[in-house]
Formats: sequence, structure tokens, C-alpha cells
Amino acid sequence: MKTIIVQPTIPTYRVGFFSRLAARFGPEFAVYGSIGDMGVLSQSPSSPTWERRLGKSRQLLPGLLWQQGVLSIPISRGDVVVVSGAPRYLSNIALLLKARLRGAKTIWWGHFWSSTSRAWRASIRLILMKLADGILFYTDKEVEGYFATKPSGRQLVSAINNGLETEEIVRLRAPYAISSRQRDLLFIGRITPKAELGFLLEALALSVCANIQLDVIGSGDSEDQLRQRCIALGIANRVVWHGGITEEKRIADVANSCKAFVYPGGVGLSLIHGLAYGLPAIVHDNWREHMPEIAALKNDENGTTFRDRDVNSLGMAIASLLTDAARLDAMSTASIDTTAQSFNAVDMSERFYAMVEAVRNEGKHFTNSSHQVTS
Repeated sequence: MKTIIVQPTIPTYRVGFFSRLAARFGPEFAVYGSIGDMGVLSQSPSSPTWERRLGKSRQLLPGLLWQQGVLSIPISRGDVVVVSGAPRYLSNIALLLKARLRGAKTIWWGHFWSSTSRAWRASIRLILMKLADGILFYTDKEVEGYFATKPSGRQLVSAINNGLETEEIVRLRAPYAISSRQRDLLFIGRITPKAELGFLLEALALSVCANIQLDVIGSGDSEDQLRQRCIALGIANRVVWHGGITEEKRIADVANSCKAFVYPGGVGLSLIHGLAYGLPAIVHDNWREHMPEIAALKNDENGTTFRDRDVNSLGMAIASLLTDAARLDAMSTASIDTTAQSFNAVDMSERFYAMVEAVRNEGKHFTNSSHQVTS
């Protein structure tokens, strides 16, 4: 009985998680994906034993894609097939139907909402989820949101609390002592419009943020433009651009010198990365404009918020936090606790394994309190 996962691509930050699943499921576990187009986050050519390569994804119509080779995946009765919950991939829908015809069980693994969610797209996603035997969301908070829609049926529903492989981060993480931290803010993530990094640069140019430094780990098409913006704002000497880095040792060298993590746009896994280093987070307060991982943020416990799209509010949030050593210390401890308890690859793999086995056995012995069944 195989466990099959189908993804658009396999980014570097998923490798640790999938490797843990391979250790649990054994040789009958496989992850299918296409060669990535995510810059440094795309997996290297050296493939693990559990990876299976698919062809490129091609556009059928505007907004609709087909991942080549999906329908060639061998599926048998008793298998569990997990597809990425991206409605724009029509190949996923076809694969779900093929799996049902072959007598396999299926799981829809995706977002209940994201920063790009719109009502009509969410409605389509909710309908398509019904094709699967189980639904696996990214966070427990999304499970709550899903049940608030009063769904019908007998699907198994769970969440993994999406996070990162934190084992190496924990080993590399330095004790949080304000006196030894020579830098101020860390931004880590892809430099895309979603990140709204230019908004952060505007805040750093405010008088309240005079002399505050920013380290940027990430790359993207907007980088050159943003570098020029730093010069125009007169803050170029306070912003260090490290480029796209995936080696955790190099990331740690920067993160261990910073006092807080900041993400001005719709934050996702970058939040987990910052919290895992014990960095209090600064993010905006419009929860619906974030990715699901915002569920890890506990306002005034492991981070703080500013009014969305209010540059003065962001500037004040930064200045207020960085001048309060006791608050920083308390938030750092809470940040580490957050990613020690959940939002890490160990907890993710346990939750994922439990869900697959529950679907395979039609819900028998599905007792984890974080998992729920519709009625």
C-alpha cells in the first residue's frame, strides 16, 4: 500500500519534512513534483530516493494549469494519494478521480485561506475538497474556520501546523542576549510584491527609526529597484542585502545578530523561520491578508502588530519594541516555545502520518484531539 504525494514542485524547505515521512512510511512512500522555478528555494539536482520527477506544468487557459505526467502515476487499491489543494491545477482533479476509480483513498492538502484568497475562489476550493476522502489544512486555525462554514459529509479533517525543519536551527541558534546583538531587524523571504519590502524601507526613513538597521535575506526581481529606493531615502548605509541564502549556517550568522524579525506584507513560512531563531515578530494586523502560518503569531506574546498599510504605525511598532529589552526577552522565549511545540517538521510529520493512516483505515482509531471528523 503506497503513500503518494503530488506537489507542483519540491522546494528546499520541504525536503526535511518529506524525509521524515519517508522514514515513517518506508519504501512505499513517494513524492511527485516538477522541477521548481523558485530560485534558490528550488531543490538541487541531487534527488532523494523518495522523489519522483514529473514533467513541466503547462497553461491550458489563463489561470488553469496541467502538470504533465500526473495521470501516469501508478495507483492501486489501498493506496493513499495526497494532492496539492491548488484548484488551478486541473491535473490534480483528474488524479483524484483516477484514484477513486482505482479504489485508492485520497487527501486534499492545502489552504482554507491565504493572502490571495477571494470569496469566489474559496467557494470553488470548498466544492473541490469534497472529491477527497480527507482534508488536510495548513493550521489548526483553518480547521476552525472550515467548520465554521458548517460543512456536510463524513470527511476526515485535520491540519499539520505548517512549519520548517527546525533541528539545525535549534543547534545553530544563539542565546538571546540584547547586549550581544549588534543588528536590529531581520527580513527573510522572497522579495516579491507580496512582501511589500518597500513599505518597510519607508518606515526606516522616519525619524522615529533613525539609526535602526535592517538585514535582508532573500532575492527577487524587485531587489535592484529597492536598493535604489534605499539610496533615495538616505538609508542605504543601514540596510544590508545578503541575497538568497538556503544554507542554514549562513542564515544563522545573520539571525543571531538581530533583535527582531519584521515582515511588512503577507507573511507565511518566513514567520516560522524568524520565531525559530527566537526573534520577536513584527507583522501587520490584517489577518486575512496573511498566509495560514500567521496562526503561529500570538500578539503581545511572541510578537507585535502594526496597522496594515500604515507606515507611521510600522515605524512606531519597530521603535517601541526595539527599545524595550524586557519585552524583547519575554517575546524571544515565547517565540522559541511556539516552534518547539508545533510548526516544526517533527510535529508536522506526526500529524501527517496520523491523517494518512486514518484515511487509509476509514477513520478508525483517529483519536488525536487536534483532528476532527465532520458529522
